[in-house]
Amino acid sequence: MHDEITQVAQHRQLRGGARLAGIVADLARPRTVVGSWMPVGQLEVMFRDPAVTCVVVQDDESDRIGMIVRGGLTAALTGRLGYGRAVLERKPVASVTDWDPMIVRPGDAVSSVATRAMERVEAHRYDDVLVAGSTWGSASTADLMRSLVAALAERSTRDPHTRLPGRGATWHSLARRCDHVRGSAARVSIVLLDVRGMSRLNARHGTATGDAVLAEVAARLRTDLPRGCEAGRVDGDMFAVLAVLPPMDDVHAAASADQLRRHVLSRLVEPSGGIDALVWPQLRSSVVWSAQGDAVPDDLVREAEARLAGDRRDDASPTFPASPASPVAPTSPPSPASAPEGRRFSDSVRVEPPAGGAPSLPVRRAI
Repeated sequence: MHDEITQVAQHRQLRGGARLAGIVADLARPRTVVGSWMPVGQLEVMFRDPAVTCVVVQDDESDRIGMIVRGGLTAALTGRLGYGRAVLERKPVASVTDWDPMIVRPGDAVSSVATRAMERVEAHRYDDVLVAGSTWGSASTADLMRSLVAALAERSTRDPHTRLPGRGATWHSLARRCDHVRGSAARVSIVLLDVRGMSRLNARHGTATGDAVLAEVAARLRTDLPRGCEAGRVDGDMFAVLAVLPPMDDVHAAASADQLRRHVLSRLVEPSGGIDALVWPQLRSSVVWSAQGDAVPDDLVREAEARLAGDRRDDASPTFPASPASPVAPTSPPSPASAPEGRRFSDSVRVEPPAGGAPSLPVRRAI
């Protein structure tokens, strides 16, 4: 089901490339207006154009507005006994006009218009909706429903504030990456970023400032990630970056994963001009990567979150941003045997696959 929703969200386009939007004016197309005394025979000629789905009718004796849709005209010309065309060809279009169409304003929301359209009687439920404006237009019920479904799909997969994939969509993408590398020499890596002191920032500077900070972090992640990586918002103040590491040995995998973490953090050292540097928060981070060809999504997420939680408790791991002059080039982690007695663990963790079906424990590299 999640695949189907994601697919809808990624292809929310109308024919011709026009993006589905939130108000009905963006879906409306201009329509021809005819007088009520025009012969039906001329109307039939107009509908020979496949792009014409409806025609607006203005009463010649009043200000009434009606509409004729293709399906309604076809039914009228066919007639119950097949004599409709012969009888109606010279009659005025007023005789086949629906004088009670659904008329909406250009600024009306697509969601409310689509709901009202589906509440119409069955005979007119799928007729076009007239859009009043400087010129008359119409929106098809099909386009309205497609827009509504696309909006729901977008909302279910993306965080509305940061425009990044939400928790469910991010972990779903992680599972797909793990499936993709299974049986190969590649690895999956996760970088978790936690905004420090978000509750204090909101209390001191207001939630609007806090929202602006989160939106800025998300914007940086969207634009500055290496090719092939993707970011998501997996909690209120937590972001994740997913990547696939090419085939390499354990030492180089550790260096590459940590280099990705440092690269992401280096793009978040300072805020843009729209946010005060005194408000810009520090970030905690953790990075984990799988064994070659055997990535288990739940194990990776659990270990990454455990490392981040451990950093919150003792605050032993270095935080970011450091000074702008801090180096970002990764260093290969030394072997545990060369570590000093009072060693501490880095925030780079490798999750080993289960051996023989038995539960596995993460192997942490000391520095």
